[in-house]
Amino acid sequence: MNAAGAADGDVIVVGIDGSISGRAALRWAAGEAARGGRRVRAVRVWDPAPLFAPPAPVFEVRATVRAEEQAGLEDDLVATPLTEGVTVEGELLEGDVVDTLVAVSRDAAMLVVGSHGRHRVLGRVVLGSVSTACTRRAACPVVVVTPPLVTRLIAETGGRAARRTP
Repeated sequence: MNAAGAADGDVIVVGIDGSISGRAALRWAAGEAARGGRRVRAVRVWDPAPLFAPPAPVFEVRATVRAEEQAGLEDDLVATPLTEGVTVEGELLEGDVVDTLVAVSRDAAMLVVGSHGRHRVLGRVVLGSVSTACTRRAACPVVVVTPPLVTRLIAETGGRAARRTP
């Protein structure tokens, strides 16, 4: 049981990061939740460690980056078309992305991630490193939403899911 009193097995955890792939994973998770009578826990994780390593810009302070990440979480939730009637809870967490997603999904029905995300602090595409690590380390089943599915989901929504995506 979680803090809200619901069984964790009734929850689908989805990792979101502002990328098209992450938003497609959220949409897929919401559809799956509707079919299975589950709810979705959309988790955006940010790792502050790169802020403190050279040559990181000193002027980017932790509170500023956290506020940007929170805004990104809210953008993902608003910009992603979701299945009506599905409960989606957004949550911003701090830490290593893989460690955090694996920990929060430990007792979940499944973990859903996009196949390719965007690393916010380094500003570069991380080619499947998070999804690969999650498939190896998660205690629950892991669904990886792949590029062909991303393309189809974007086409079905007229590109709305891609709006404001880096």
